[in-house]
Amino acid sequence: MQKGDDKMNKVTIRICGQEYTLKGEESEEYLKKVGKEVHQMISSMMERNRQMDTSSASVLAALNAVDRLYKKQDDLENLKKEEGSVYKKAAGMEEEMKLLEKEVDRIQKENNQLKETLSKTQEEDSREKLGKDREIKRLETELRLTQDSAKEYRDENESLSKLNKELKFELQSYKYKVLELQKKLFDTQLTQTKELKDKEKKEKNPILKEKSR
Repeated sequence: MQKGDDKMNKVTIRICGQEYTLKGEESEEYLKKVGKEVHQMISSMMERNRQMDTSSASVLAALNAVDRLYKKQDDLENLKKEEGSVYKKAAGMEEEMKLLEKEVDRIQKENNQLKETLSKTQEEDSREKLGKDREIKRLETELRLTQDSAKEYRDENESLSKLNKELKFELQSYKYKVLELQKKLFDTQLTQTKELKDKEKKEKNPILKEKSR
């Protein structure tokens, strides 16, 4: 958005032999770069078609520039859609991580309650005490495994974009394996059918049956 000539940079550039004055808030270097790019686009059009005048070359250059802009916008939209899919998966992972954290809190509370109960029942027989010790160890192991799972979800969330490519490659490999298994199954069925037909022929033909003996 222009704010006034006193705050704008101004450069004079030459495009196809004609001088033009460019004004803008951007740096002089940027304005010259834009002018050079336009000059190259128009010159390229005229070099490919010697009979083309500057006006026609300018129109074609503008069309090419707009075409590239639209294609870049399409690429950007596609990237946004892909990022949206990744963000959606990441949000799901984050939700699972929150559930795991709640589960960690629950197990910690249960563990603390068992420890309190154990301290109050130290006079009970050794078998009951041993059972509670085992339960505490089980809960501590479950707590550790749950914490490890939470850490794995964090790591998986960070490497989600890399896994997406690997999964596509793995899916393609599975497709090839399925095709190979289908071919083996077909060959096996074909062999079994041939053996069954040979067996039926031997049973119907006494001579073949006698030879097989």
